[in-house]
Amino acid sequence: MRTIIFSFIILFLGSELTAQKITGQLLDEKGEPLVGATIRCKDHDHGTFSDEDGQFELEKHDHTTTLVISYVGYETVEVPIDPDDTFVRIELREGADFEVIEVRARLTDNRVSTLSNQNIEHISSCELKKAACCNLSESFETNASINVGASNSLIGMKEMEMLGLRGLYTQLQVENRPAFEGLAYPWALEFIPGPWIESIQIAKGASTVLSGTEGLTGKINTELIKPYNAPTLFVNLFAATTGRMEANVHLNTRLNENWSTGILMHTNRMQNEIDKTGNGFLDMPLKEHYSFLYRLFYESDDLFGQFNVFFIDDQIQGGQISSISEDPYRIDSDFQRIEVFGKMGYAGFDDPSQSLGFIWGYTRHDNENQFGRRFHRGLQTNWYANALFKTDIANPAHEFFSGASINYDDIEEEFEGTDFSRINRKTGVFTEYSFNPATSEHAADYGEFLNNFGLMAGLRLDHHNRYDWLFTPTFSAKYNLDEHTVFRINAGRSYRTPNVITDNLALMTSNRELIIQEEPDIEEGWNFGFNFTRNFQIDGKEASVFFDAYHSFFENQIVADRDIDVREIRVYNLDGESYANSLLAAGQIAWNDNLASKVGVKFNDVHVTMDGKLDRAPKVARWNVLKTIDWESTDQNWMVNATWHWTKPGRLPHLHGVPSEVISEFSDGPSPFSIFNFQVTRRFNWIEFYAGVENLTDRTMSNPILASDDPYGPYFDASLAYMPTIGRRAYIGLRYDLN
Repeated sequence: MRTIIFSFIILFLGSELTAQKITGQLLDEKGEPLVGATIRCKDHDHGTFSDEDGQFELEKHDHTTTLVISYVGYETVEVPIDPDDTFVRIELREGADFEVIEVRARLTDNRVSTLSNQNIEHISSCELKKAACCNLSESFETNASINVGASNSLIGMKEMEMLGLRGLYTQLQVENRPAFEGLAYPWALEFIPGPWIESIQIAKGASTVLSGTEGLTGKINTELIKPYNAPTLFVNLFAATTGRMEANVHLNTRLNENWSTGILMHTNRMQNEIDKTGNGFLDMPLKEHYSFLYRLFYESDDLFGQFNVFFIDDQIQGGQISSISEDPYRIDSDFQRIEVFGKMGYAGFDDPSQSLGFIWGYTRHDNENQFGRRFHRGLQTNWYANALFKTDIANPAHEFFSGASINYDDIEEEFEGTDFSRINRKTGVFTEYSFNPATSEHAADYGEFLNNFGLMAGLRLDHHNRYDWLFTPTFSAKYNLDEHTVFRINAGRSYRTPNVITDNLALMTSNRELIIQEEPDIEEGWNFGFNFTRNFQIDGKEASVFFDAYHSFFENQIVADRDIDVREIRVYNLDGESYANSLLAAGQIAWNDNLASKVGVKFNDVHVTMDGKLDRAPKVARWNVLKTIDWESTDQNWMVNATWHWTKPGRLPHLHGVPSEVISEFSDGPSPFSIFNFQVTRRFNWIEFYAGVENLTDRTMSNPILASDDPYGPYFDASLAYMPTIGRRAYIGLRYDLN
């Protein structure tokens, strides 16, 4: 493998560097995006259109060029672009007046569009740099919609929560391809390094059928760095006082007018044994991780394609420190994962609105886990393909999608000597219609009401080899009260194939007996949501607010019941109600060109029927509050970011029967806590240094493990932590960017 990697490096260093890209954004006089404008180079034939956020991208040349911009209701204008320009923001006014502003960084890098039919929150790569974003799990540090916590402190598993439900019910995607399902789920948020991420889109609610039946609470799509618009060389180094060290190296080049290629490499190590709690267990596991991604892209006027190879090798060790006991409680996790995936797109039809796309992928995931005297092994082979056809009906305000997909999983799995092997095969067809005049150049053809109205309706029919036919309808609609204010509603059904062991793997660091009472059925639920978003000004200061209200309920859910008996985990199909209500209010304001702040308040009300009783779901935080302050110097050389999280934890599983002295050594019960993070960044041309502190006030649980002094006894449980187990952590890092 090392030989292959170094061969690629030599190939890149010897490649000829050619043209790169210039990106930009078109705005009107009120700062709203101009959608569907035509942008072309005056001295070349190629051009493009601005998207729903007013953004565009064109090839940049090594000499001064002129952009020609045409838009309905505005006179055509010409804007000179220098070779050194990388991003331009262009403001169009009625007539021929315009203003060009060069932008290198923006204070508002987390936004909700007022034009899209769906409630989609966008997170840019600039937003990710405001915290120590080492991987996807840390990409939501400054986001109020997603909460990420440790699902198990001993092995370092992390899980997100969205709309009040576990991350199981949010579909993770990598470039619109479902990813990290099945055996990979417990570590899914650790697999994508933060510096690899170009942007993240959070689609809330069951709102589209294009990528499958999953995603009751929504979908999170991660876009990775593209070689055709990325730096030729990028280096990111990171070190923390806990002993964690990371390195990222990106190599990208455009081979010619059509071909570009890139390599993304990442490694991280944690080899310090830390036990600040004094309970004899590592506060965080030892780890050695390597990941590698090769990318090859082809672009022409009519054809687009990409080919990717993604490799992961990870070794994790946790548990009791060896010197504590002759028979220490050990946790080991070793896995190797390889993905080969890609896309193809064709747009050479006589009708320019038509296009054909194909997404495919192959995955092999192999892992072995040890939890004390429990052993788990799994091998998953997955094949995925999705064909999609798009066309307009009459004009671009009416978009029609249709297609077919197949998802094949062959899973060999064994836990404590019991075979859980299975094959899941799901094939489906789907269709989706979207109406949105606001994103079309034909907006003037409609009356005032229709011009502000939009909807999206989708239908999907799948056949599952184990669960028969699955019918999935979804619906979204929006109405703009004005160009800055939008109301949205959405509704939809979702199905999810359960994986009983890996869905609950974090619970296996205990001595509870796993009892599967009946054959698990497919999980089925409905989601209904409402969103209000408004952009406005306060004394000339740009501001925005949004409010989300979502209700999800299950017709069937796989319940892992820990309330019945402190020595058992009983798994069964839902018999009764299970629902989640989630409310979120968030806002942000740019106080001036240098200072911005953001606040979000979220409330979750989640109940599930267990053993015939409807009760609050365990370990779901009731309240979360997020506040951020972002400052950037006028010359953009300094950036300061501060984040404050306040959490009111949910209840723990019932611990009836555990001796009081054991409980007292573990916890006094969940109580509210705050976490404060701080970071400073200094830029010098192509290089920037950053330093920060996480959990500045050193807030942790005194002992996150129940019965830690008796790891093979009847009450031992390391899956109950409800607040951080890692105290104050300082870190430093650098980013080197050679364009």
